[in-house]
Amino acid sequence: MAVVLDFFVERYLGKLSDFIEGEIGKVIGVEEELKKIHDKLLRISPYIQDAEKKRRRNPVINSWVKELKDIMYDAEDILELCLIEDGRLLAAHPCSCSGVHSPISLLASCFQRCKFRRDIWNKIKKVNDRLEAIKEVNTLVPGGLVAAQNNSVRTSTTSPAFVATDIVGTQIEEAAQNLILKMEHSKKNCSVFGISGMGGIGKTTLAKKIFDNDEMVKKQFKKQVWLHVSKDYSEIDILKQVLRGIGGHDDGVQSKAEIEGKIAPLLSESLLLVLDDIWSANVWMKLLRNVILNKPSCRSVILFTTRDENVGRAMRADFVHHVEKMHEDSGWELIRKIVFGDVEDVIISELKEVGMEIVRKCDGLPLAVKVMAGVLLHKERTKREWKKVVESDLWSIEEIDAKLSNALYLSYEDLPSHLKQCFLSCAFYRDISFRSDIIRLWVSEGFVIEQSKNLMENIAEGYYKELIARNLLQITERFSNAYEFGMHDVLRSFGQKLMEDEGILVNDVQFTSTKSLTKIRRLSISTQGDVLSLPNVIIEQKCLRALHLFNCPQIKRIENHAFESLKCLRVLHLCDTSIESLPNSLMKLFHLKYLDLDRTKIRRLPESIGCLANLQTLSLSWCKSLHELPKGITRLSNLRCLRIEDTPLTHVPKGVGKLKNLNNLEGFLAGHCDSMNRMDGGCDLDELQYLCNLINLFIDKLERATTRGNRNFVLENKTFLRRFALRWTMNYNENNEEQNTEAERISNQLSPPPTLEVLGIENFPGQQFPAWMVSTSIHDSLADLTRLRLCNFPSCVVLPPLGQLPNLKFLQIEGGEAIKNIGPEFLGCRTPAFPKLEYLEFNNMPKWEAWVLREAQDVMEPNEDVHATNLNLFPNLENCFLIHCPKLENCILPPTRFLQIDDCPNLEYGKKVGMLQEFRVALPLEIKQLPQWVSRLINANLHTLQTFSMECNSLLLELLSLLLNLDLLVATLWLLLEAPVGAELGHAWWGLAADQAERGVITSANG
Repeated sequence: MAVVLDFFVERYLGKLSDFIEGEIGKVIGVEEELKKIHDKLLRISPYIQDAEKKRRRNPVINSWVKELKDIMYDAEDILELCLIEDGRLLAAHPCSCSGVHSPISLLASCFQRCKFRRDIWNKIKKVNDRLEAIKEVNTLVPGGLVAAQNNSVRTSTTSPAFVATDIVGTQIEEAAQNLILKMEHSKKNCSVFGISGMGGIGKTTLAKKIFDNDEMVKKQFKKQVWLHVSKDYSEIDILKQVLRGIGGHDDGVQSKAEIEGKIAPLLSESLLLVLDDIWSANVWMKLLRNVILNKPSCRSVILFTTRDENVGRAMRADFVHHVEKMHEDSGWELIRKIVFGDVEDVIISELKEVGMEIVRKCDGLPLAVKVMAGVLLHKERTKREWKKVVESDLWSIEEIDAKLSNALYLSYEDLPSHLKQCFLSCAFYRDISFRSDIIRLWVSEGFVIEQSKNLMENIAEGYYKELIARNLLQITERFSNAYEFGMHDVLRSFGQKLMEDEGILVNDVQFTSTKSLTKIRRLSISTQGDVLSLPNVIIEQKCLRALHLFNCPQIKRIENHAFESLKCLRVLHLCDTSIESLPNSLMKLFHLKYLDLDRTKIRRLPESIGCLANLQTLSLSWCKSLHELPKGITRLSNLRCLRIEDTPLTHVPKGVGKLKNLNNLEGFLAGHCDSMNRMDGGCDLDELQYLCNLINLFIDKLERATTRGNRNFVLENKTFLRRFALRWTMNYNENNEEQNTEAERISNQLSPPPTLEVLGIENFPGQQFPAWMVSTSIHDSLADLTRLRLCNFPSCVVLPPLGQLPNLKFLQIEGGEAIKNIGPEFLGCRTPAFPKLEYLEFNNMPKWEAWVLREAQDVMEPNEDVHATNLNLFPNLENCFLIHCPKLENCILPPTRFLQIDDCPNLEYGKKVGMLQEFRVALPLEIKQLPQWVSRLINANLHTLQTFSMECNSLLLELLSLLLNLDLLVATLWLLLEAPVGAELGHAWWGLAADQAERGVITSANG
């Protein structure tokens, strides 16, 4: 992406000052020339910010900015070469006790150093000459440029206000209901409906409202598939997404015919297919239409969104809804909610008038309103500051095509320089959607401003949160803890336009630069053949910094000469390709900082990978053909992230503990698969003690670890540790008591710090959870924990007192095969228990019989006190799942909004469950009568329950229709009796009316 010049210069000046103060500049004789560069940039830097703003209106300034950027890229490359040489000299000639070196080695070193000094001096001299030619920046235009004031950037100190993206007044509700009715009443076997409107007006929001939230849609369509269709979509990728969406697998299939052949048999049930943001009707008319129409037994509805009304006509749509602009009152309400939340403040009414002016400038476009609200969130809440936004001349920039883009440009210009750079990065890396990945890229590309006593990754996470708060990024999953994000297509297009001078996204290699001054620094390529091929202009310019392969699964080979012209490369993103080996030329990319090989077919890494001295991120997760790491990785002294999770390695080489900068280690393997290996027995846990900066640590193969005395020091001084996972590999055919005892001993010694936020324990063979989990002081020792997953612990009979964790929001307990009873020990002694828990899941608990609040001797009645509402438990629970607990009888049903109970046939009790709104049940086929607990639970929650769904024997569905007293029940009933051929499974859906009038009663077959 295009570099933000004032950020680039400021960052370079900081590096240059540190370098000049060091010794290496004097040793290689370039100190004086570098000081000249430093002084010239200091004189220029105050005017850069104004030049960036005026460049879009003045071609002279635009040329000057481009030239300065080009100089800065060369200057940074030179400085990094000096730093690399410094590292080489230190590595080649470490200080010895005697201080004596070989005369031959000293002579060779002298010749090498002289050549390097001569080359570097000449390059620095050229940079100085070029800076001299453009340094008189103030003579560029009449009136000159304005020097920037030295104002510190004010950022938000409050948590971002997360507001649902569908808050656009009553318009969306009416539009959604209208489309749903048309879909419901359509008699055609395949109906096509469309949503059209300009970018950012809310088309996708409306489609999601229908796709996600309406129970009528879920009732009518057994299969639902959402596809985002980009301008440059891949036909193979679209077909694969359809295949996965309807329950198929795309392993090993590459041709259209193969994928279509797999899709056809799965289209036996009703289908809702959403095609979001299509730019051409071809994706339907020429690709998907025949595939779906070939199954006439499958009723299908196609819903598409588009910015082009002509596409609707070409799609031969039955109906196209044109989205209207947002009403001004709704726009102000959206701004008010984002900026002020639910707080009532006297200043709100005072700011409404100027706020409405901002809404009017957004021209009724919801996305524009949201991003402007993000701007206002970071301004002082005064009329004066808000008026500055209204009066900004950025609203009138002519070369931005639409008013929406003007609002976006104002929002972009309001960002501090480092956040501008991060925003552009998100727009460029179009398939990067995970927080950890984008943060690593920001660090590798130097977009993060260093702070003392804090890791750059933690600082970058703050950037990520601020972009979300400003509505420039959006979280995609509610319970993902903001791990996954998305970017609106309009925002992405806007970002790509800003970086078009330097960052290019192309299909194949069909690219020709039409601008003589353009030098491509970042390239994203999609849909290539089996050999990586770069555009000729990239090879000729020799200045590429980031190469990103997107949707290139066919690439199997990279020619050795491919990287010979890419000496400046910093980022190489090869994940999801089919490459099996790396060319030797890659090992000479001394600037390389980020290498992603996730999910490739790589078979081996060369020992020379240790030559990549600047490498910071090496990602090798899910590489199923990779079995060994070279010893050379222990020489990557700048490595910050090593990801090897779910890659079948035999071991991790000894010496990883020397990588002092490592802060992300995912998939660390204890020991060696061959315990008799004498050459390299792999790493033991002791090596972890030296890695003091760890943020993420995932340890695997713990059954191979050994305990040597007291190992409590392994996680000592891990003050940054936030995510921690422990995993054993279990042999379920053996009950090895010695292994169980060893597992307990090791887990006890791996006590994490109180900074921990995420914890996972998998395949734990011990009989007791670690002492640090069952301690009565767990509320202090794990005070920051928000997510906990316990998976497969076949020998533990008691759960820890997890109710005491003050900040726990997500809890998943799975595979507790020995658990029979859960009692008050699970809640702990402090109230409220589980004060912030939002998601609770119990899964695969085959022996679990009861969940009670009191000891057995205290319970007078078998059903007494199983209700948690009045005991101050789970005050914030929203989702509760009980899945495959076949022996569960007496059970607390926590107060929750959503409750799903699958395969728990022996439950005997059901009662009012807080403000229950949605209830889902799956009963085994052998159940012929409606269990009493189901009918009791429904009847107890009729005044709040909105949706009830049940999956059961089809005979039971017929019986249910007779048991419902429709005269008394104020409800809308939908009964769906669809099942695959040969199956006895049916589904029933009841959408219960919100009317609070007298309700009817659902009774069980024996009641």
